[in-house]
Amino acid sequence: MTEDRYATFSERYASGDMPWDSGITPPEILELLAALPAGCALDLGCGTGTVIGDLLRHGWRADGVDFVPRAIDIARAKLSDFPPESHRLFRHDVTGLDELPELRRNYNLIIDIGCGHTLGGDAMTEYAFAIAGRLAPGGIFMLYASHPRPESSVGWAPRQVADVFGAQLNLLWEQRGDDQAIGAPVSWYKLRKRRKEQRGGA
Repeated sequence: MTEDRYATFSERYASGDMPWDSGITPPEILELLAALPAGCALDLGCGTGTVIGDLLRHGWRADGVDFVPRAIDIARAKLSDFPPESHRLFRHDVTGLDELPELRRNYNLIIDIGCGHTLGGDAMTEYAFAIAGRLAPGGIFMLYASHPRPESSVGWAPRQVADVFGAQLNLLWEQRGDDQAIGAPVSWYKLRKRRKEQRGGA
């Protein structure tokens, strides 16, 4: 599964077939950055570093993970004008976050824009568990995922997201729409890690 994903995305970066890479940070993320105090963020499937650039411009420290060497090379070049201590980029599979000891244990914000929804079954559950483990209490997880459709193996149903991630995170809102670039219905989700004293609710 991992090897297939790696080959597919490596080939698409090599050919320039990257409809997900608009070079523009989504307004949902920009609105969040305008409302939150700066802290530490992790961008999973960071691609060419567009979102990390906006995180840094808003005063955040940011780490990015992507398993495609070409993506990381482009991101490093794109972010070269920022202080090197403000960000770190890791070429690694997001399904193995525990194999990256350099990652922080408590991120205030974790972002996944169309990355994890390639995972299914136990891999999805393990991914959700790893994300919850890296979030600080009260930290925010912003997820963008396509819905399942017959012609694609990619996608998470909103009920899946609520069930799997909701085991440790509170779903604050879901916003549905259509992504014209990939030709699929999609959802944005905003989730928050429960504080220790919380048993439910937002």
